Amino acid sequence: MLMAKAKRGQPKKEPTSIHSLRVPDRLWKLVEKQSKNSRSINEYLTSIIEDKLIEDNLLDSTLRKSPKTKIGDK
Repeated sequence: MLMAKAKRGQPKKEPTSIHSLRVPDRLWKLVEKQSKNSRSINEYLTSIIEDKLIEDNLLDSTLRKSPKTKIGDK
């Protein structure tokens, strides 16, 4: 009997690219702590970047990809 291959990983929502970011440990620990209300640290960082781009009128808020559904979100 053949078993179907299990799909793994996060479903693709849009094309992404992999980047590395060097952050001092003291800042990373704060990011980890603040990201507890998000699904992941990546989602948290994406929301911060989107917030700044929307604030600077570089991104339309209707194009936001990160969810804004947690308590305390704008």
